[in-house]
Amino acid sequence: MTGLCHRLKEDELYRDYLLILVGSFFGLRISDLLQLRWQNVLDKTEVIITEQKTGKQRKITINAKVAEAVKFIVDKLQKQGRYRPDGYLFANRWGDRITISYVNKRLKYIFSKYHVNVQNPSSHTLRKTFGRRCWEADNKSERALVYLSEIFSHSSISITKKYIGITEQQIADVYLSL
Repeated sequence: MTGLCHRLKEDELYRDYLLILVGSFFGLRISDLLQLRWQNVLDKTEVIITEQKTGKQRKITINAKVAEAVKFIVDKLQKQGRYRPDGYLFANRWGDRITISYVNKRLKYIFSKYHVNVQNPSSHTLRKTFGRRCWEADNKSERALVYLSEIFSHSSISITKKYIGITEQQIADVYLSL
């Protein structure tokens, strides 16, 4: 996704760039992601949200790449006179937040336009990408699956494995690599 984010930024598709970046770094459900406002993330090291689906509070440490992207886009919006601290990160031209159906259509368009091969592209792709990246960053460890299961509020690690797309062959490869 890093290459895609770079290309979106180059093409000045800043909302799309930020959506994919934040979505794949925070691992939130789209309903929670769309609630974020500039004041929640600008110049912050963490964001605390209450998940809509579970009602649980979740603290997310803001990665330096995300903080840099937020600052970059806020600077652009300030120059255009369009920055509002209480505004949504993912707003339409009228300042209302974009809808989940819009996000799904937009992601299908972006993935197609930039030739990103994704099965069933949707807003859920961002959350799954977060999970997959975490698992791979921790050398595909069982520990990462335990953490992800907690982050995603899954009832078991087996659900998390299915969720991030670990297939039977990949599971066999893990055992063979030991």
